[in-house]
Amino acid sequence: MNRRSIVYKTLAAVIAGAVLFVGGCKADEIPAPEGYVDIDTDIEDVDETVTPEEDIHLAEAVPYVEPEAEEEEEEPEPEAVEEEPEEEYLTGYMTEKEWKERHTGSASYIWEPTVIISIFVDEEEDLWTEEEKQQMLSTCRIAYDFVAQTMEEEYDTETNLIYDWEEDPELAYSIRIYEEVPAYVTTKQEHYMDGLELEWVNQVPYRELCQKYNTSSVAFLYMIPHEGCSYSSMHFVEDGDEIWNEGCLLYLQDMYSPTYEYETPTVFAHELLHLFGAEDYYDSAEVFSKETYDTLAEVCADDIMLRTFTKINGVYTTFPDEVYGEITPVTAYLLGIGDEDVVADMPDLIRTEAACFPGSMTDRPF
Repeated sequence: MNRRSIVYKTLAAVIAGAVLFVGGCKADEIPAPEGYVDIDTDIEDVDETVTPEEDIHLAEAVPYVEPEAEEEEEEPEPEAVEEEPEEEYLTGYMTEKEWKERHTGSASYIWEPTVIISIFVDEEEDLWTEEEKQQMLSTCRIAYDFVAQTMEEEYDTETNLIYDWEEDPELAYSIRIYEEVPAYVTTKQEHYMDGLELEWVNQVPYRELCQKYNTSSVAFLYMIPHEGCSYSSMHFVEDGDEIWNEGCLLYLQDMYSPTYEYETPTVFAHELLHLFGAEDYYDSAEVFSKETYDTLAEVCADDIMLRTFTKINGVYTTFPDEVYGEITPVTAYLLGIGDEDVVADMPDLIRTEAACFPGSMTDRPF
């Protein structure tokens, strides 16, 4: 028997007693029916008030709301570290910085492949014609073939001067200016001309051409469409990257020549060798001692760095179709070829670095 049966029987007895009581008699005054047996259930008195069970309830339906995600505290971003810019390579093996740290200037050694870029400067009142450009190219060919042949035959040194714009049109450019380049550049005008030349250089893709020919040696020819006195702009060791880009300012006509109107191959070769370390040997340069100039006049009498012309019967004479003169061992030494024994009697010419101009441009009187 379970607890529920006992509760029902007890409840029935209570109801019966209530009925009897309503009739005016107490339940304990009514005799028990026959056969009734009082059973001890050991159950405590039950509360007569019956209430619905309250121990189970359905929770009220509440719509589900997804809990808000906890906001994560943002971690402070690390301070940006400025990356050093990648070094720009002039060639596949030398950066621009390394290139400008060399003491040779932009035209390094005569035995290295050298890109030579021609810049034809058109002036306001004087423009280049195709015929004149061809004249300049012809003169370049005579001059540079002479240099290449002499270096190979006499000094066992191969050269590679990359200049012919008919073979590669990217080697020549035209630039227009609205002024006139002076026929003779004085000391006071040098700084101004350096600035002009730098402007011209920055307008041509010399870096791309260096990469194209895989070389770090480059020179410039500034072609001027009238008469004048040609000269070279060289780099000096102590000048840092000032006048770093080396070049020759070449005039169409020689202002001193009474016999030939065009600038000569000898002048072109003379100016080119300056870019690779050769000096002027005439005493009017006033760079070295008198003793050195006297010695140079003897041992380099036919060197193209001493003179670019000759006198025949007292007449200033030039040669339009050949280079007049030679490249002596003294010049070869200054270019970085040969032993310094050849300048033992001329200590002014001894070099600690090959193909470099010692000192600064300000040390020079010109």
